[in-house]
Amino acid sequence: MSAGVPSYLMPKLRKLSTYILNIYFPMHMFIKYRSSLVNGSVNLFKEISLVKKFMKSKSDLDTILGCLQTNSYFAHPHNILIAMLGDDSFELRKEAVDIILDLRRYGEESLDLDYNLPLMNCEAKRYADLCNLSEVNGRWMYKSFSGDLVSVTEPPLTVGLDVREFLTCSFKTELPSHTQSVERLVKLTTDASKRVCTTTTTTTMSELSPIYAR
Repeated sequence: MSAGVPSYLMPKLRKLSTYILNIYFPMHMFIKYRSSLVNGSVNLFKEISLVKKFMKSKSDLDTILGCLQTNSYFAHPHNILIAMLGDDSFELRKEAVDIILDLRRYGEESLDLDYNLPLMNCEAKRYADLCNLSEVNGRWMYKSFSGDLVSVTEPPLTVGLDVREFLTCSFKTELPSHTQSVERLVKLTTDASKRVCTTTTTTTMSELSPIYAR
């Protein structure tokens, strides 16, 4: 099959194949079957693990992790705490409950919805550590993508709930981590990219078309 591919395209084709087969498609199925909001941070951690496992080039690794960083919403403390409450592990649920009860000491300030993307910890050994939390002057803080220290607040989804109930059973929600509209948006973005890159796309496809015709 590779005989008809121009030599200068082969490295890019290998990288693309590696990404699709080992990361993109497995993650697509992983998210399909674990689509609850509770699974959002777990899914992100899984994707980071696959990227680090299969993308050997430092430049490719930096590019993909950089893209994940700019969309690191599921590394935000709100989503990580929700995932921990929904985990099968009692230890993780208790850790989340203790943090949320601690946050409630700040009263209404816990309802602050200023959403600062966190500086994602790509070296984390568990999804709960995708965002490094630390106590500063008696308050929970995390470092944002811009480098600022930001106060951790309670997830809006748990406000008004007795979170201690989740010490005996995991948190459940029907809210999805993504919707079908997101998948449609991916298709629209792809179509738009093709229109912008018409010349490149046409050239590349004309070179690869003999392969697909076989």
